[in-house]
Amino acid sequence: MNRPHRIVMLAFPDSQILDVTGPMQMFAGVNEELKRPAYELLIAAPSRGPFKTSSGLSLVADTSVAEIGPVTLNRACTLIVAGGNRGLHAALDSGEITALVKRAYERGLRVASVCTGAFFLAAAGILDGRRAATHWRAVTKLRAFRPQIDVDPEAIHVRDGNVWTSAGVTAGIDLALAMIEADHGRAVALAVARRHVVFRIRPGGQSQFSPELAAQGAGDHRLAKLAAKIAIEPAQTWRTDDLAAEAGVSLRSLHRLFRKQLNTSPSEFVERVRIDQARRALLETDAAIETVAVRCGFGSLRRMDRAFARVIAATPSEFRARFKATGVAT
Repeated sequence: MNRPHRIVMLAFPDSQILDVTGPMQMFAGVNEELKRPAYELLIAAPSRGPFKTSSGLSLVADTSVAEIGPVTLNRACTLIVAGGNRGLHAALDSGEITALVKRAYERGLRVASVCTGAFFLAAAGILDGRRAATHWRAVTKLRAFRPQIDVDPEAIHVRDGNVWTSAGVTAGIDLALAMIEADHGRAVALAVARRHVVFRIRPGGQSQFSPELAAQGAGDHRLAKLAAKIAIEPAQTWRTDDLAAEAGVSLRSLHRLFRKQLNTSPSEFVERVRIDQARRALLETDAAIETVAVRCGFGSLRRMDRAFARVIAATPSEFRARFKATGVAT
């Protein structure tokens, strides 16, 4: 019988609780689905025992970071580092987690991060020259922290060899499902997703920041209704006068509303909705790229190419080739 693959989640006081528990629950789901211990799950923190997360709830570390030695790192093992804004600087300053991640990487183990856990991988130098993901709010800080990293501000998760990174909070679930797919195949990953009522397995190339969601949270019901209408009918022309009429405001008020609430123009917002829908269609369907361009409102492949070049720095065909096969970048 195969020995279980060990998943060691590296956490610290004031970690984001879902960064820790989300991925671990997915791996536990594999054990339930396969009816065997495919994964052995451990939480490691600076000290063994209870520690408080940023939510105020406590988790219990099975072991301390200092106790993880060669015996653990010599066997089949994956290290995942959680994120969390409050406790991040103290944990980085101690250097303990960073040193362990570096040792694991040098031994050829799979290492990963969720959210701002990417800062530990960055501090270890193992993200230099690689594409990497983190929470959208931490993109600028990570770029400044380690300019050698190609930080992808859009990606849900990124795989570069045996180094995996993801965006924040629930994106850790997507990261774990991608790892499960790599380890046990798509059928098992889908079964685990269904077991946990995950709506769909989000490929790494999807945007972590939805324009429709941004409009819903803007605090103006007119924007929320307009965004929903655009999402339902992206192939409409949606000239600015159409948008103003739909929202029931003047052209001048429309521009002021978008700039104040979303820091963008109406036309830029429409383009982002179309790009977001095109990304999903490219990754979740086998529709021809030209068909996607028309359905999502670009009218032609040439116009969609230009929009993708501006926002994603890749053509639609390059984007599909990069993310379609396994749901992760390689």
